[in-house]
Amino acid sequence: MMKPTRFTQVSLLAIALMSTLTACAPVIIGGAIVTGVNIAHDRRSAGQVLDDKIITASVKNEIRKSLIDDSRIKVEAYNGVVLLAGEVKNQEDRIKAEDSAAIKDGVINVVNELKLVDEISHIGKRSKDGYIGSKAKASLLKIDMEGFDPTRVHITTANREVYLMGIVSRDEADAVVERIRHLRGVDRVVKIFEYTD
Repeated sequence: MMKPTRFTQVSLLAIALMSTLTACAPVIIGGAIVTGVNIAHDRRSAGQVLDDKIITASVKNEIRKSLIDDSRIKVEAYNGVVLLAGEVKNQEDRIKAEDSAAIKDGVINVVNELKLVDEISHIGKRSKDGYIGSKAKASLLKIDMEGFDPTRVHITTANREVYLMGIVSRDEADAVVERIRHLRGVDRVVKIFEYTD
């Protein structure tokens, strides 16, 4: 019989803890709070939601250990796919970050969208990305489509580019992209969706 990995052990422990809680009680995984409400709307299983939180925290930690300046790297995991977005100063750091993600248990694919720059952007540019991300999330509330749930679309913003993750139908994906690509300040929309159809 195969010995369970540390990743599997932590995931099973988190699932066991969740089963003892009410739907509203939060569980903290890697610094992120996961509630029954989050999971109820998600098309991933409860176990996969927890796995993705653990993967995200683990990859961030690995990047922090392997790179001198990790201040402008965003990491998001969704259904085993890891997105790396932001800025690095050289190709070596770009590869190190991708390798840090690829070696983690549970990672199916790494989407490396890290840009090479001479200087890491200042806090003002990062604040603007945060504002664009907030506008993008709010814009999804205006989509009037039967069965569409905006909480199923995960949005990450870096360098005025909006990255979309989630499990959606093709019609939902088209509606989301159409809504976000016209927002002021958005230079590019990147789909990293999985499709239900």
